[in-house]
Amino acid sequence: MQLPFFLSCSTPAIKLYELADGRFQLVQHGPVAPLMTGYRYLLVETRLAEFLQTLPIERVRYEPAVLFNRGTGEESRTHWRVHVSQYFGPPDLRDMALDGMRILTMSDEYFFVTAELKSALEASPFRYLRFSEGFSDFAAS
Repeated sequence: MQLPFFLSCSTPAIKLYELADGRFQLVQHGPVAPLMTGYRYLLVETRLAEFLQTLPIERVRYEPAVLFNRGTGEESRTHWRVHVSQYFGPPDLRDMALDGMRILTMSDEYFFVTAELKSALEASPFRYLRFSEGFSDFAAS
């Protein structure tokens, strides 16, 4: 039985908070990771967003993201937001359509990819991406 792969980043990500105006406020100090996830958001660096947009991934939409540092007042536009419209819950894990290239979200906070998309991403230059099958490393990530 095929399972989706939990998507994570080898670079530790700082926490973000989405403001009412759509910007993402940095709520921790530290470097910004190339891939950041949280409740209702998946942010990826521009190069990865450009790569993803060349692939036939269904039910996703991309928009530029603004990262805001309230302490300095600085804004950066180094990332894109990936809106994922394919949802599932833990009971669905073993009974989902996993054909083709797909990004799926569980609880609108955790992001998974299909085996075909995982293969394409592993062949890409984005070495910071990490994958674990199903929930095998989910709690550790």
